[in-house]
Amino acid sequence: MQTRLIVAGLLLLVTAGWYEATSAATLGEPVSAFAANVGQRESGAETPLAVTLFVVPDGRTFLLTDVLVANHSEEVGPLYLSDSKSTRCSIALLQMILLPGNPAGFSSFLNVQSTFSTGIPFGPGEPVIATLASGSRGVDVTITGRLVSGPRLRAIRLPGGARNTEDDAPSADGR
Repeated sequence: MQTRLIVAGLLLLVTAGWYEATSAATLGEPVSAFAANVGQRESGAETPLAVTLFVVPDGRTFLLTDVLVANHSEEVGPLYLSDSKSTRCSIALLQMILLPGNPAGFSSFLNVQSTFSTGIPFGPGEPVIATLASGSRGVDVTITGRLVSGPRLRAIRLPGGARNTEDDAPSADGR
């Protein structure tokens, strides 16, 4: 009887550890980044500067789930979020508000919060870049998401394969 209790206890500990590890890998590690005055023009600059909010670590993928824009200076926008290759999303800062009994509605500047339920993926080594179109005084941007397992950037080299150049030859340690 005592042996069964010990085995059951060990089984419970192993199961609890496995559940914690798999749920953490599935849900990912929460990440948040903030930048103030995104899109603020420096004196004499023609276009507002882009701001890097976050750089995804190697071996991980960042799933962007929420964007909060504090539009204190009433910028028209839009706000673009991109990586090094392409624009991933565009967020309108001037949004139409419909009022009951007023079919035309009117436009208003809002503190915008956008949620992406499945997440917008940014790959390993990729920056998350915020750019405000036609900005002058800038907006504050907060992004949140999850870091999940992703591919590694380092190439795997198998010995004995065809090589393109002399520089591609394996080093003394075989890599």
